[in-house]
Amino acid sequence: MEYTSVAEAENLQGLRLVLTQGVPGPWSEAAKAIFTLRHVPYTPVVQKGGRDNPELLAWTRHRNAPIALYKDEAPRVRAMEIIDLAERLGSGASLVPSDRQSRMFMVGLINELAGERGFAWNARLLMLHAGAQAQGTEAIKKNPMYADYQYDADSITDTKIEVEGLLSDLTKHIKSQRDIESDYLIGKAFTAADVYWAYFSNMLQALPPEVNPMPEGLLKSWGILASTIGDYDPVLIEQRDHIFEKHLVLPLTF
Repeated sequence: MEYTSVAEAENLQGLRLVLTQGVPGPWSEAAKAIFTLRHVPYTPVVQKGGRDNPELLAWTRHRNAPIALYKDEAPRVRAMEIIDLAERLGSGASLVPSDRQSRMFMVGLINELAGERGFAWNARLLMLHAGAQAQGTEAIKKNPMYADYQYDADSITDTKIEVEGLLSDLTKHIKSQRDIESDYLIGKAFTAADVYWAYFSNMLQALPPEVNPMPEGLLKSWGILASTIGDYDPVLIEQRDHIFEKHLVLPLTF
């Protein structure tokens, strides 16, 4: 993927989407897919994962990705902010359920996956913990993500329990959906929840390298999650694979 620098992007007026360069970061990949599915063109703007990104911070007051910037509106960084912007600017089939009960469930599920203290947040903490164990305090000093994710070695057991609980609940939900002959997470329609699990599940089991040419170091880091938690049901990955087959683009480009 070709990226625009922060300095260049500041002078543009269309949708600019700050993305983590060179890795399939789940937050970035999901945001890209949401705008693509809603037929919203954007300019990719570079962010370096795990770095201070001072130019980006000065422009947006955020150093992480994704960040969606449209015209002179406030930066959008959270999943539902990005989804709402795509719904407003885009066209075609909506990714948000029309009925309130389904919409409430979708918003809650996405937050459990992508929000603070959600699945990916806690998965990242488990990976950071492995780094701290291997490298000691030097790892914590060098990597700002330890502070960003409020790393606390004494809370890692609870973090692991949270991840396992979420995966258990999601497994039960997917199986209940199959009972009504649905391959989707919300009712019988494709929604943003399916998009988010499709990309965030890569932290649990990465897509094959031929469609996901991610750096070896990151693949090894992501492998820490599956080796840290207990066994998980294959239905979690089966559901992900179905969504990619029917709705999403491979190979990943980042």
